[in-house]
Order: sequence, then C-alpha cells, then structure tokens
Amino acid sequence: MIEAITIEAFAKLVPDNREAYILERTQLEDFWLIGRVRNPFEEKPFFFIEQLINPYTGVVLESQIFSDFSRPQSIFCRTKGKAKNYEDGTLVAAKVTLTEFENEVKKGNIFNTTYNEVYQIEDTDEIFDLIGMNKEDLGIIALAKPFLYKDRESRFIDAANIIKTKIENDIKNLDSKLDENKKQILYMERQEDRLDKTKQNLYSLQQKLEKLGFVFDKQSEDQLEETEESFLVIPETVSELLKGILSQLSARGYHYEQKTLRQLLLALMTEQMIILSGPSGTGKTTIVKQLASIINAKYEIIPVQPSWTDKQDLLGFYNPIRKLYVPSAFLDCLIEAKQNKDHLYFICLDEMNLAQIEYYLADVLSIRELEDGKLRLYSDFEYEQNMNEIKWFIQRMSQEETLEIDEALKKIQMDSLAHYEMVTRFENLKRYAPVLNIPQNVRIIGTMNVDGAVQALSPKVIDRSFVIPLYRQENEKVASVSEIGQYDISAQYFTTNTTETPRISNQLREAINDIQQELKNWHIEYNERVERHILLYYVAAKNLGISTKQLADDITIMKLLPRIHEMVDDEQLITRLIEVVERHVKDELLSKRKLEKMQQRFEQTGLYSYWS
Repeated sequence: MIEAITIEAFAKLVPDNREAYILERTQLEDFWLIGRVRNPFEEKPFFFIEQLINPYTGVVLESQIFSDFSRPQSIFCRTKGKAKNYEDGTLVAAKVTLTEFENEVKKGNIFNTTYNEVYQIEDTDEIFDLIGMNKEDLGIIALAKPFLYKDRESRFIDAANIIKTKIENDIKNLDSKLDENKKQILYMERQEDRLDKTKQNLYSLQQKLEKLGFVFDKQSEDQLEETEESFLVIPETVSELLKGILSQLSARGYHYEQKTLRQLLLALMTEQMIILSGPSGTGKTTIVKQLASIINAKYEIIPVQPSWTDKQDLLGFYNPIRKLYVPSAFLDCLIEAKQNKDHLYFICLDEMNLAQIEYYLADVLSIRELEDGKLRLYSDFEYEQNMNEIKWFIQRMSQEETLEIDEALKKIQMDSLAHYEMVTRFENLKRYAPVLNIPQNVRIIGTMNVDGAVQALSPKVIDRSFVIPLYRQENEKVASVSEIGQYDISAQYFTTNTTETPRISNQLREAINDIQQELKNWHIEYNERVERHILLYYVAAKNLGISTKQLADDITIMKLLPRIHEMVDDEQLITRLIEVVERHVKDELLSKRKLEKMQQRFEQTGLYSYWS
C-alpha cells in the first residue's frame, strides 16, 4: 500500500492520477464496492451507501485514505427521476466514480455513483458475476482477524458472511467431487475384478482347447501392454479441459479461438441441437471431427442432400415387399449409441440447410422435447405380423415348441432361401424395433454455409438449437503439449443438472429481459423452451467462472439474435437494439461484431438479418 497524502495534494492531481492513487491506497482492483443503503431522514432525490467493503479482499474499505483525514467513506447516489429508493440496510454493489467537485473532495467525499450502477445483492454469486472475479480469488484476510467481529453490529460482518458462504459452497463442491471419485474408484475396482475373472476363464478355456489340438500364438505381457490404449489424464475442471483441448487442437495443426470452443463445449452440455454457421472453409465440420477425436467420442458425418423431403431420408424406411427395415447411417448411429451408453456420439448433419430442415428433421426436433419421446419407424401391427409369420414358420419346421425364436431358427436343419429369409427378417426385427428412443449420449450438430443468398432458419429450428457462428479463427497463443493424445471422457460429463440452480442470476436475468423486451418491437417472442435452454447454458457455464457480460454475449448471439430476419423501414429499431445489447455485453465483442455485419448488409439490401 502506498503512503497516504493530504486531501489538498489529492485535489491537485489530474483525474488519472487520482484514480491510480485511490485504487492503490484502498487495494481495489476496479471501482466496485459493496455496502448498505442509508436514506436521508426526509424524502430526497438521493441516498448514501455506507459500511463499505472491498469485494476484492473481503475486508472493510481503508478509512485512512488521506494522511490528514480519517473517517469511514460513503458513496453518494442521486436517484433518477421517480426511481424508487432502496430500503435502508439493503446490501448492494455499486460501480463508483470519483467526484470532480473540489469542494466535495476537500470534505473527504470522493465516491459517487448513479442509480443504474447500483445492484441489489440477493445471492453472493452475483457479486462475483458483477466484478468479473472467480470465488477462488477472493481474499480471506478478514477471517484471519477475529477481533473485527467482537461487535455484533460490526460493519465487517458482511465480508464474513460472503467469505463464509464461499467456503461452505467450496466444501460442498469438494464433498460432491469426493463422492463421485469414490463411486468411480468402486466402479473401476469392480471392473478390474470382472476383468481378472474373464482372463481366468479365457485361460482355462485356452488350456482345454490346446488339449484338443488347437495352437495359439503366444504374446508376452510387454506386447499386451503396448497394445492397450492409453489416455491423457482428465483435467479436474472444465476450464482446464478447455485449455487442454485447445492445446491438443493446436498440436494437430488446427487453431480455434477459446470463445468458440467454450461455446461449443457448453452447448454440448445442454444436450440440445447445435448449429455451426459461417462461411465455407471456416472449419465447421473439422471441429466436430477433431473434438470427437480428442475426447474419445464417436462421430458420424452425414451429408444432407437437396432432394431430402421427409423423415425417411434421415431415418430410413420400411420395405413392405421384403418385410425388412432399410436403415440409414443416422439410425444405425442412434442404435450403436444406445448400446454404448457411456460413450458420447456426435451426429453431424453436414450442410443441413441444403434441404428444408423441417421436412426431414421435424420428428427428431419434436421428440427430443418430450421426456419419454420415441421415434416411430413403422407400425406395431407390421411388427406383430412379421413376428407371427416367423413363429408360424418355426412351428412348421420344428417339433420343439418351448424354444426361443433365435434358438429355434438355429436348430432348424434347412439350407433354403425361405429359412435364410426368416433368419434375416428376425435379426432385422430385433435391431430395428417399431419405435426408438433417442439416446441421451447423442448430440446432433448441424453445419450450414452462410452466404448472401442463404435462407433463414425457421423459429421452430432456432428455438430448439444453439446457433454458434464460426468465422475465420484468430491464431491465439496456447500452451504447448508434450504429446498428442486423447481424453477418455464419458457421456455423463457432458450433461447438466439444474436441480441445485433453478434460476439464473439477477444481473443476467435483467440483461436478457431488456434485450427480449427490445426484440418485442420486432414482433419476436420467446417461449419457455428458450428460457430452459438459457438456464441449462448458465448452469453449465458456472464451472467456467465466466462473467455475466460474457454469458449475456453468448446467449444473445446464440439464442436471441438468430430470430432477426426483417426488412426494416424504421432505422431507430436497429439503433435501439444495438444500444441495449452494448449496454449489457459491455466490452465483449461477439454480439457487437455480429450486429455490425448485419448493419453493413442492411445498408446494401434493406434486409436486417442474422443470416445475411
């Protein structure tokens, strides 16, 4: 801490030097303070914020700011018009500025704020969102000085509560992680026991076969260890995993910006459909392939054809003549994912907008909304008819009525076309049942090339998706890796539970409400589905510790702006929208850059569109 100067000397400093002195003297990282509201005795258009706490250290604000003046500081806030004052004692956070009036400075009154820069604190997480800081960075100096808490009315108690809550939450998180680790260890031990038993059984079987004259190639233990696949150690946090994936991508010769990969990872955790949009050659399909390779996920790239007109083009169809279901690559990938529930599967519909999306994807979009939704491939009646025909065939050819169908078909001593047909039909029925759940370990990702002539997506598709725009990626500096490898990450890792966090923070809620309210002037309304998606994204992002303005920027560009596709006569609509977005995303650039591109296109064509 620098040495204190006199008020007179402070008043003579230029504004920049005043700010630097206050930040250094009070140990603030930025001009954010926490305190409690005190209203004047008579009704006045202002109020004070007192009992100030430094949110970056968790302790009371330094009172000896000047060498010749010592008293607790307060913040002066003038109310705006008829704005309602906060009640006395309300805990708030405020972004402050330094007063420019020399007479006030000489009185020691140096902090001002505006009504719009005061935020009521209901949840301690909101403090960290506002100041853009992780909980882990909060100082706990106050807890090391118990004498500060002797007085029950101590102004320091707020800092203690904030830090106490942080520690309690951290302990809960650690306990939760410990329980998960114990379960994983127990599962691995059981799997190891099963593996040992399987090895013993195989060894016993091999000895019996060798006695019968079979010869086996011998393989040493060293050779066996070399053939086993090894994986990289999975980072403890999502943030570290994000950096690890960026490094692995860079080592493979692919460069993506951190914010692009962050949006993709968080969108995957929401379990909703993802649409990667952007000019040709920006790496939309490549990032799907490479990300799958790095996290040991399976993927299927399915090129969409312009001729696709209904769900049969995506899912396959039932052939009533051969009485067989003719599957597609999409359907086979769903079935494989259902059989490997611990593995994550990406199904990439490449250039998905070559055909009308609602025509071929409507069933999938609707069913994913239902808790127990199922894809209908063909009728139950057709299935029963097929099974009855196979049973009738078995009764004719076999004398044993108690056998299961597959055992009975194997025992029938026939080498005929009819027998082969029945076996084929039965295997087809087993694999392709009339209805199919979409497994939870499947993520559907669409890519679409965007140019001046592209058709906008319908609200039905946008509301059910996260739209991530991909442009030419900057080559950011990332940590180098000692080896190119894979993380063996289960599908469960990419899920999100909203039970413990049933709502988003007040600041994010305010930002989204303001932007949605402005978009009502464009006749754009958002439903409960969109709200649920926003909550999922918010909960997934909490582990990354990103700020409210970053979340507002992500949600605006992925969920709110894609609905805009209008011929605009009143340019004030555009101006007001840009102002509202800029107010909430602040210095974040994604949404602002997108709005700039939309503005440029509007000036050329008169069409203000996310998809232009």
